[in-house]
Amino acid sequence: MTSEMTMNMTTTNSTNRASQIADAYPLSPMQQGMLFHSLSTPTAGLYVEQFNFGLQGQLQRTAFEQAWQQVVDRHPILRTAFAWENLVDPIQVVGRSAKLPIAWHDWTDVPPSEQTQRLKDKLARDRQQGFKLSKAPLMRLTVIQLSKKDYHLLWSHHHLILDGWSIALLLPEVLTSYQAFCQQQSPELKESRPYRDYIAWLQQQDRSQAEQFWRQTLSCFTTPTAFTDVALV
Repeated sequence: MTSEMTMNMTTTNSTNRASQIADAYPLSPMQQGMLFHSLSTPTAGLYVEQFNFGLQGQLQRTAFEQAWQQVVDRHPILRTAFAWENLVDPIQVVGRSAKLPIAWHDWTDVPPSEQTQRLKDKLARDRQQGFKLSKAPLMRLTVIQLSKKDYHLLWSHHHLILDGWSIALLLPEVLTSYQAFCQQQSPELKESRPYRDYIAWLQQQDRSQAEQFWRQTLSCFTTPTAFTDVALV
């Protein structure tokens, strides 16, 4: 009886976990490299990206949280976690849902000079905290109220799910959604293609042809070339 109950419970738990998965597919070569380095030095804060900036005005908390959660709901990559244990190759697993962690702090009674130091300490602790790569979302927000109409936003995420180009696309979407929710309206947003489409495109590429192209393109180089800083204007 005990063995049967244990077996049935295990089966049920596995079924429940499977029902929470919306999709699963391989990593890109770049993601594989980042995952390897992140797992090799889990406490170094590698690939933990932080964006922090000020917000001014009367921030409507409910609308703000709705706007960010909608971004997570709309984009599968923001509901993605990674699995690698007992697998030949790691995979990325998209959950059907993922609740975005948003922490709120009130520093209005803290002197401005102390706020600055506190913020530096907060950034350091946040980076050191890192992310559990097997659990989505690999993103979190911290909202700090500095005065009646001044806030500081810390947006942290792992580079496995977002790059710089993605940030430029997501922020306008958040702002559009926030403005709509403030007016109790539904935001009008363009459809977007999931990250899976990029993975599918990569899998269709002829690697031998790509290798031949780059060997030919770089054939004129006979010695290593040093990288220099490039300013984008």
